Amino acid sequence: MSFKTIKRESTLEVIVQQIKDQIKKGILKPGEKLPSERKLADLLRVSRASVREAIQALAFSGYLEVIQGKGTYILEIATKYDEIVNFFSEFSNYSLDYLMEARIMLEGEFARLAALNASQKEIDVIEKIFNEIANSKDLNSFVVKDLEFHLTIAKATHNPFMNGLMKIIGEMLYKETRKIIEISKGTRVNTIETTRNLVQAIKQRNAEQAKEWMSKHIRNIRVSLE
Repeated sequence: MSFKTIKRESTLEVIVQQIKDQIKKGILKPGEKLPSERKLADLLRVSRASVREAIQALAFSGYLEVIQGKGTYILEIATKYDEIVNFFSEFSNYSLDYLMEARIMLEGEFARLAALNASQKEIDVIEKIFNEIANSKDLNSFVVKDLEFHLTIAKATHNPFMNGLMKIIGEMLYKETRKIIEISKGTRVNTIETTRNLVQAIKQRNAEQAKEWMSKHIRNIRVSLE
């Protein structure tokens, strides 16, 4: 494996991208076990906590499967996401603004269905991730946890197609990580507030309120792009 040492000032998405690159190049193959957190941390010269966050993000994105007591494995579908994202990027008039416009429509519905369909355990996870967002110490973690939050809500719709769509959206967002981090400097406080209200709406099973808060949350980010 040819992982490159990550400098201390590098951000969390660099760890995520390096693992993706190893999968894309076929160095890490579907079904294979990912090196341990300790080994990856040594190879990349980063903390195990950073590696753990990257693995969690990739597990939610559908690249990896974490099996308790056994380790982390590369999923078969992992090799397909880049192909789909590249298709959208190359054959459509893609921009971050257009992506946000689509997210307002799609993810508003994801939130509505999550409020109706999520199990109590899933709601607890949604709230837990929100607390991690609110307490994140840096913008890199803030952005990664925010994406994990959105992926968790999509999964809680119990609609595999919507879950798959969110994973594709997540891949497109990863390509814009630096821009999103820059935007987050000015939107972080508002994001936490609207997300807090979104979580409350889901907990109360208020589907229409959940949809409204999700749409408002993404709309506020889109405005910041202008």
